[in-house]
Amino acid sequence: MALDNSVTLVGNLVHDPEVSFIDSGKARVSMSIAVNREVNGEKYTSYFDCTVWGKLAENAGTSLKKGDRVVVFGSLKQQTYETKDGSKRSQVEVVASDIAPSLLWATAVVTKSGKE
Repeated sequence: MALDNSVTLVGNLVHDPEVSFIDSGKARVSMSIAVNREVNGEKYTSYFDCTVWGKLAENAGTSLKKGDRVVVFGSLKQQTYETKDGSKRSQVEVVASDIAPSLLWATAVVTKSGKE
């Protein structure tokens, strides 16, 4: 049985997307999203690290900025690593497959960038 780990987040960008390119020339964007919610009158903010690849990364890097409200579609990826002192750590990130502006409190102009 195949398991689906898709996730949809709606939140605000914590910082401008950080664009870089790997050795093959493929674009990569790192960004963090703050998701605010209210449960029983208590307000909570959760932060999610997201990675975006390819043409989507290029478009995100030129279109988005800190504070923008976005909808991110993607999947969860867990990475395990070892710190300098030998401790083992684990981190879960969202690997985005699509990103859209949230139109709840804003408007957007969509411009086609061409096919990948």
